[in-house]
Amino acid sequence: MIKYVAIPYYMAIGRSILSGKDNRKEILENKKMGMISNMASKLAAVIFMGMSASCVSLKTPQREDLVSLMAPMEIGKYPVSVNRTVTSKSRKDTIISTVVWQYFKNSEGKDSLDVERATHIKLKMVDGKNLVATLYHGDVSLKTEIMKGSLKKGYFRARHDFSMKGVPPFYWKTSSAKIQFGIGREGQLYIDTADETNGSILIMVAGTPGFTRSLTVPAIENK
Repeated sequence: MIKYVAIPYYMAIGRSILSGKDNRKEILENKKMGMISNMASKLAAVIFMGMSASCVSLKTPQREDLVSLMAPMEIGKYPVSVNRTVTSKSRKDTIISTVVWQYFKNSEGKDSLDVERATHIKLKMVDGKNLVATLYHGDVSLKTEIMKGSLKKGYFRARHDFSMKGVPPFYWKTSSAKIQFGIGREGQLYIDTADETNGSILIMVAGTPGFTRSLTVPAIENK
C-alpha cells in the first residue's frame, strides 16, 4: 500500500522554487524539528506512563474494631520488636522477629545500639499532619522521629515515598512506598505497608509487583 505522506513536503519545496525563493534548507530543518518534537512527545508519554505505574496502591484491610485516630492524641506504648509465626508451604512454622521501630525511622544513621537498649516505643499525634514516635529506655528518651502525613479514614497515612534514579530513556528506576497506622479497641497498633520498584533500560521494562502487608502490634499496658 502506497502512502503519500511526503507529498506536503515536496509541495512546499515546489512552491518555494516557483516563488523564486529556494527555501529547501529551511523546510528540511522544520521537518527535522517536527520529527524530533514528535519523538520527544511519544517518549515523554512512555516515561510518564511508566512512572504512573510505579505508584503503588495501598489496600486497607477490613477491620471491625478500628478506632479512628484524632489529633492531638496519645496513641499508646508498644514493644520495640515482635515475633511473628510464619507457616511455609510444607506447614512448618518459623518464628520471625520484626523490629517495630524500623517503620517509624525516617532519618539517616543507624539506630542499632539504641534499639538494643530500648524498652518500648511511645506514639502520639501532635496534630493532623505529624505523628511522633519516641524510643525509650525506661523513662529516658533515646531517639525521636517525626512522620509527616495526614489523617485518612481513621488512619494516619505517611507521605508517599517516591524516588527516581537514572537518566530516562536510557536507564531509570523508580521506587514507591506507602505506609499507614491505625489502632484497635484493645489499643493494638495496625501497620499496613506497600512498596513497588520498576525500571527500564531503553525499551526493556521490568519491576516488582506491589502488594499490601499488614502487622499487628499489641499495646503495652501502663503500670
